[in-house]
Amino acid sequence: MAEIEPSRAVVEAEETFDGRIIPDEQAELGRPVRLRDGAVVQGSVYGGTVEADEDVTVEGSVMAAEGIELDGAHVGGEVGSPDKVLATDTHIDGTVTGQRVRLVDCVVRGNVVGANVILEDCIVLGIATAERELAIEESLCYTFRSQGETTLENTTLVLPQAIAEGPLELTTPVAVAGLGQIEVDDNDDGPAERLPEMGADDLYEQDDTTYLTLAPRILNLEKITERLEKLEDAVMAAVDDTSGDDGTDMSVDDVLSLFDIDLRDETTPK
Repeated sequence: MAEIEPSRAVVEAEETFDGRIIPDEQAELGRPVRLRDGAVVQGSVYGGTVEADEDVTVEGSVMAAEGIELDGAHVGGEVGSPDKVLATDTHIDGTVTGQRVRLVDCVVRGNVVGANVILEDCIVLGIATAERELAIEESLCYTFRSQGETTLENTTLVLPQAIAEGPLELTTPVAVAGLGQIEVDDNDDGPAERLPEMGADDLYEQDDTTYLTLAPRILNLEKITERLEKLEDAVMAAVDDTSGDDGTDMSVDDVLSLFDIDLRDETTPK
């Protein structure tokens, strides 16, 4: 049986809690919340800290003052803390916000925002944004914006453009999945039609902003403009799907199908 007390809140394994877990008075603001294996919370959760074990389902958002740890959970809304957010093998149907964010083997149907952001083997159907440090490894994002150091390894973007204000380390080229097989100028090799990639030569400065962009090498701009309009429509459809009160209707595969994107095997999260 769930123990919801002023000093702590615990939902036991395989238990369903009918309602939300939020503070009703000042003394409850900092209480830790623990959701054990297979627990279901039919509402949002707020605590001083929040820990969710494997197969936990939260049908609303998860917020915490001092940190969030999710392991194998499914969150039907936003996840946010002014401190750390750590998640492994977790599906989140909204935006993730934290000071320090590390996601491993996660699917996020929203943006990921933080001062320090690490993504490993993830799919982020939104923008990854970091103020100080961004590291993306074996992951797909819609695009990214980084104001500090950025490290990319086996990264795939849906859009052919991202913003990197600070130092950028490209361990491997960045694949662009949202345009499909297109004709690009490969410099020495001449035009080639393939899944395009962006590297160090694709960094451009404009109005005090550094862009990693494929635009100067795209040979058929009219075709790409039409494709980008379709991607924008797909994004709006995916956002609308997460905005209802009854959860999402589309699976991740449905959303990726809307984007009509190609994924390299080595960058597809497990």
